[in-house]
Amino acid sequence: MASFLDTLFGGGAQEDAAAKNAAALGTYQTLANSALGQGYNTATGAGNQAIQAYQPLAAMGAQYGQAGTLALGALGAGGPAGTAAAQSAFTNAPGYTGAVTAGTDALLRQLSASGMSQSGNAAEDVGTFTQNLQNQQYNTWLQNLLSAGNTGVQATGAAAQGQAAGYGTLANLATQYGEDQSGVASGVASGTMADNNMVAAGQAAGAKNILGAGLSLASLAMAPLTGGASLAGLAMKSGSNLLFGGGSPSGYGTG
Repeated sequence: MASFLDTLFGGGAQEDAAAKNAAALGTYQTLANSALGQGYNTATGAGNQAIQAYQPLAAMGAQYGQAGTLALGALGAGGPAGTAAAQSAFTNAPGYTGAVTAGTDALLRQLSASGMSQSGNAAEDVGTFTQNLQNQQYNTWLQNLLSAGNTGVQATGAAAQGQAAGYGTLANLATQYGEDQSGVASGVASGTMADNNMVAAGQAAGAKNILGAGLSLASLAMAPLTGGASLAGLAMKSGSNLLFGGGSPSGYGTG
């Protein structure tokens, strides 16, 4: 703690106050940044969980998107390789192969019952049946692919939109976190500047007090005493007597 003289002539009280303020500002900065960091980490963790919640929808969109790829191949958009892949997928589809097997067996039973299973027309009849069945089912299969592909597009779009919103939220959180930290730093800087100004003002006041005290002493020394002599004059006279003879160090002179 500053002494009385340091307070009066050196701005000691202001320096003590500034030191306490600096300690308080440091504590505030530490606690504020810690609280901001905890809040930011909690918020970003929740934001990342929200983004991950869209992952199953994105996976479903990718799965349904395979149907769209096959549909494009069936329409010729995927080139020869895409067309071949679509045709292979269709002919190997469980619904189609099952229908061909069941229909062929039924046709053969009919031919056998009529005694025509061994005729040359039997194989032609089976081929015609298979071709007609393929034509009937292909358009249905293609429409199903297009519908599934559209579902995949919608699911993928919804997942992308949700995840994009989540990333936008994270970006906003990061921006706000930076602004909040900047605000804390700005507040501490302003407080520190105010403390510095207070110390400077105290030191200036102390210097003014020193100057005022010096001027007061000088005025007192020059002021006339009883009998018309001043302290300064008496001191000069006393010194003169001591220097040039006849004077007494303990008195005003011999007169």
